[in-house]
Amino acid sequence: MENIKAVFMGLGYIGLPTATVAAGKGLQVVGVDINEKVIETINRGQIHIVEPGLQQLVQSVVEAGNLRASLLPEEADVFLIVVPTPFKGGNHEPDITYVTAATQAVIPYLKEGDLYIIESTSPVARRCMSLSPALPMPDIALIPSRPTAA
Repeated sequence: MENIKAVFMGLGYIGLPTATVAAGKGLQVVGVDINEKVIETINRGQIHIVEPGLQQLVQSVVEAGNLRASLLPEEADVFLIVVPTPFKGGNHEPDITYVTAATQAVIPYLKEGDLYIIESTSPVARRCMSLSPALPMPDIALIPSRPTAA
């Protein structure tokens, strides 16, 4: 997996462990989060969430130079959107605000042949519509957290 660079948009309970495993397998990983304290914590090789065994792994991949955290995305080969999709209202409609914001942030860096992955509870059609039709199409992978009605 030499020379593969991945950007993880979101460093919470899904993003940070997944980014850490990818970095441990040799990918160059940039984790992006909107919280400056999260960025500082991870770049010190520490964690901000509770996950048994994760602290040692994060410290190891940060020290090896395979994982670093940033407030902004950058050019990469793979983009993973791993942000929350909370429910809103009484009808349990997913709020895709975070997915849309993360997607908009990576659009300037997407190029033909890149892989764009969304891990989210948002409906599949809404996920795909959040991409700009003017871009060269990346390869898209959708990973639903919960089954949703079509």
